[in-house]
Amino acid sequence: MTDTKIVFACDESGAKGYADQAESFPGEVGVFAGVLVPEECEGVARQEFQAILDKYAPKSGKLHIADLPEGQQEGLRRDVYAAIRKLNLPCFWYAIHVEGLRTWHEMQRKIIEEARMSASLHRPEPRVKQGSVRDKPPSMHEELFAGLYSHIIAFLEERSRKKVSVEIRTDQIDSPIVKNFESVAKRLLSDDPYLTTVKGWDTITKKVVEGRVEVGVNIPPSLKLEVVVTELAINVVREGDGYVLAADVLANSLNYLFKNRSSSELYKPLNHPDAVIEHPIAENLAAFCDWGSGDPIGDKLYSHPKAQESCL
Repeated sequence: MTDTKIVFACDESGAKGYADQAESFPGEVGVFAGVLVPEECEGVARQEFQAILDKYAPKSGKLHIADLPEGQQEGLRRDVYAAIRKLNLPCFWYAIHVEGLRTWHEMQRKIIEEARMSASLHRPEPRVKQGSVRDKPPSMHEELFAGLYSHIIAFLEERSRKKVSVEIRTDQIDSPIVKNFESVAKRLLSDDPYLTTVKGWDTITKKVVEGRVEVGVNIPPSLKLEVVVTELAINVVREGDGYVLAADVLANSLNYLFKNRSSSELYKPLNHPDAVIEHPIAENLAAFCDWGSGDPIGDKLYSHPKAQESCL
């Protein structure tokens, strides 16, 4: 069976930074969004989006929708949406409430700290001493990418694609973040145990010692994914690219939609068709045949602390 080849162009908008940062306004979100282009229409799609880029490109520098005058922004959005509808391209997004991610991180940090303090009160002085736990808050950027990529995999699984070659095209981002994206993407489909190396000081031998923590999960055959990503390439675009421009327009528009929610919608789930029903290409964004019970991570684990209040 030959590989199914897809191009997925994506971009982010809204909140950035890490999980220790509080929201700067009520209901602030970060969003990652993109357009999926199957191999069978890639040639036509590339020309279509490149023509849009050429139409609006400045004389120098990259084209971003936020840099255009309002009138041209509206024209660019209209042209990008028309191309997506014409080619019937599935679109995806993933959004997280800033305050939801921060609340979850704070809860985890407190649980770990309380567990360490409790353990130190009920056990003798350890032979091997470790340094203090370093607070490493999750990156909003990476959490968004993980959610978005998982939606791509779920979409391919839903359509019984067995072997897939994926090219991800995105705007310029730092090399360490690209490596983390690759790690997240590979770990999502791996059954291998997650290994963590820890170091400590042996108070008897007076030497640094090293240990390993291994965490594994046994997944029953009925729940295992059949899709296999045979090749994954994350390409950072440094020059103008029509696909990435379309992703920029999509991410920007979704962030605008979430920023302008009514008070009754402000803290509700973000990763469901109901959240984007007012978007001009809502039909393309509703890419799944079955949305199941909703998103268990971004909309539940990272739900905004005021989400329950909004349902009362």
